[in-house]
Amino acid sequence: MLQRRRFPKTRFLAIGIDWVALLYLSLCVYTLINHWYPQFVEVRPSYQVPFPLYAWIVTLGTTLILAILWENVGISLGFRALGARVVTPEGRVAPIRRLLSRAAVDLLIIPSTFCAFALAVAPLAGVWLLFRGIAHGTGVSFIPGVTIWGIGPWYVTLGYAIMGLLAVVAAAGLTWSLLYGALRIFWLRRTGERGFADQIAGTAMASSLDVDAELRARPRWYRTASGLFVLLLIGFTLYVGWIITEIDLPKLFSRIGVTDYLWRGLARPDFTHLFAQEPILTETIGGALIETLFMALMATVVGALFAFPLSFLGARNLMNRGPTSYLIYTAMRGIFNVARSIETIIWATIIAVVVGWGSPFAGVLALAAHTIAALGKLFSEQVESIDPGPLEAMRATGAREWQVVLYGVIPQIIPSYLAFTMYRWDINVRMSTVIGLVGGGGIGRMLFYYKNDGRWSELSAVIILMVAVVWLMDYTSGRVRERIT
Repeated sequence: MLQRRRFPKTRFLAIGIDWVALLYLSLCVYTLINHWYPQFVEVRPSYQVPFPLYAWIVTLGTTLILAILWENVGISLGFRALGARVVTPEGRVAPIRRLLSRAAVDLLIIPSTFCAFALAVAPLAGVWLLFRGIAHGTGVSFIPGVTIWGIGPWYVTLGYAIMGLLAVVAAAGLTWSLLYGALRIFWLRRTGERGFADQIAGTAMASSLDVDAELRARPRWYRTASGLFVLLLIGFTLYVGWIITEIDLPKLFSRIGVTDYLWRGLARPDFTHLFAQEPILTETIGGALIETLFMALMATVVGALFAFPLSFLGARNLMNRGPTSYLIYTAMRGIFNVARSIETIIWATIIAVVVGWGSPFAGVLALAAHTIAALGKLFSEQVESIDPGPLEAMRATGAREWQVVLYGVIPQIIPSYLAFTMYRWDINVRMSTVIGLVGGGGIGRMLFYYKNDGRWSELSAVIILMVAVVWLMDYTSGRVRERIT
């Protein structure tokens, strides 16, 4: 039986994880250098230690070499994450000489492969530079800033462009042929066949679960290189985060004394405008609170109505019937992710410009846009986790796809859908207070007004009422979710 050649994904994933981790550590070190350098040298506070392009190239090359050595000499972070080990073909601990031989081969072929990939992409850059030069009227150019032929009559320019494109095609064909040849020699292998480096060094890649007991007896995690490296990454991350966010605890405590007016105002809530109209805003706190609750309700209902059918298009187990359905699934998941990544306050800012500043309709649309994406993702993941048995049985009897969804999927997901919808209403009540700050209507408009005017007692009253409403909503929705699930 003919076996197709495959690309060693585990090997490249491992090297990618280790390389990115080491690059991140390098970035943390550079951040710390920029932080501490002005502390010891007389420079401007905004001074940045120069890091030219060649330094980035050196960093990329150095971290790649360190990642290769780490993977061959010890159990790297990437190997630990993927459960891979370098052993002998018999599944025993590989001697150090074989590991060093494997590292030497990897140091030759892995950087060469990355360079080959870069070389294969070079013709695309040539096409871009070619048309960029023609579009800007500077001439036909394959090197930035260097014009090979000046622009003449249109037929001359067309001829030069055709010759340039033919040269690019020839270069692309040559480089891609060389790249495929390199991959065929060094990387592409059949199932069960050892890679080029393993064949040269007399080693093999194996899963941690398939090796001998002597390899399974791992030391404590804090005694391994990968465990210590993770601790180092965590420590650097927290320290760099402390510096970047400019955390200053002495400033916090030293400023408390000058903000006593704020705390006195917040400690004396003023409920005068709970039912009495605010002269400037021409509305009451109670009315704005009711408006906020209905904004959240309508946004949740609209979002759930749209998310319900769209969730089936975003479920992998339903959209695996062919290339077209998989394309729809990918597009739908992409839409969910893009819409969820845009914060509700941004949606409110954009929509408020369209439908009017301070309109509750803007708040409903902003909350609904985010709700559709959030519920669509939650709903589709719930569809993917259902029991596939009833679906397979219905398809075996000849049921159509809409019948499978109607009678096999929906009965399994309705309780979870209702629970997620109730939980989303609870979230929308809290989020609706924020979007009012950017013209989304509701109680947030009053919060924004009282805050800007320095009326801390009225602001305290609004906060207390919102806390009470959110607490009541959380308690009620929690009890309802318990009943329906």
